[in-house]
Amino acid sequence: MISDIVFNKQQSIHSYSIGALEKMYMEGRLKFREINNPQVRQIRRYILDNALDERIYFPPVVAYKKEGDKSGTLHIIDGNQRIRAFTQLYEYSFDRLGIDDKKEEESARKVLDYIGNTEIAVQVFEGLSEKEADQLYVDFNTKGKKVALSKRIAFDSRSQINQITNKVLQQNTILRVAGIEMEKRAVIRPANKNFLSLSQLRQVVTVFLTGKMVVDQDKSIELSMDMDQYLELIRMWFIELFELYPAESIGNYEDSMLASFPLLMAVVLYALSGVDGMDFEERKTTVVTRMKRLKEVNWSRGNPVWTEFEGSVRGTYKYFYLDNNKKNIDKMTEWLKQQGR
Repeated sequence: MISDIVFNKQQSIHSYSIGALEKMYMEGRLKFREINNPQVRQIRRYILDNALDERIYFPPVVAYKKEGDKSGTLHIIDGNQRIRAFTQLYEYSFDRLGIDDKKEEESARKVLDYIGNTEIAVQVFEGLSEKEADQLYVDFNTKGKKVALSKRIAFDSRSQINQITNKVLQQNTILRVAGIEMEKRAVIRPANKNFLSLSQLRQVVTVFLTGKMVVDQDKSIELSMDMDQYLELIRMWFIELFELYPAESIGNYEDSMLASFPLLMAVVLYALSGVDGMDFEERKTTVVTRMKRLKEVNWSRGNPVWTEFEGSVRGTYKYFYLDNNKKNIDKMTEWLKQQGR
């Protein structure tokens, strides 16, 4: 039983920097279970896509020390892929310093700066046997029940953002045509053709409610309109959005650049720019008018204008992916304002 292991062993929580974990790994004092390399690659991509925007959360790693071991060696029970993804990024970025490609070197420096300020919490059990560690690993990965994001949005009434996101899902059937990834945190392009992940939809709703891309989800926010008015405004925005590109194919990155979330956020910010002081009717008219002005924009992925913004070419098909950072989104928002005149 997991309770027998947990309550009969000494435990402590330690915070390790990524640099310290990398040093331990190189010294052989960090022991992993079998590494799932595809999962490590996916976590690395998640870190790279979200690190500079500080939109990353990882739960604590679980490890144990063998009884009588004075070397401080950590045997990872749960979190192997997370730590390996960070240490691989550390190694790769460090190796890129001093290369001739200055843009790539600068990118490596940014990653190292982020990693250098990152610490991971590790829950350490003292004196576990390998058999007990194996049982704990099984229990952590089978008995612990995580609350799915869809359920948190549906049932967490403490958050106004969750409440409105849930109603947006219920009331806009066209979103189901476009595709909403219900459980995953991110939509992986180009394989996933769903338009948005649930967390991305919540971020769109956040901008409508607050004018900001990131807010504390647990804090109450002061709304300037009724909930029904926000719902109507969001509904009208989606109607106009799908006039710009059909719902059936808007999430297909091989066709539509609106499948790129940074560009979509720029469209939201463009539509809502300066509407805070307006009443509901004026706000709705402004949003609809602005969206209609974008009808002449070529939203296809092949439009060369997208490469004028920050991004990188990657993947098997060498597609161009826009960087998801505030500076880049702001630049695209200003460009959209020019198109919408």
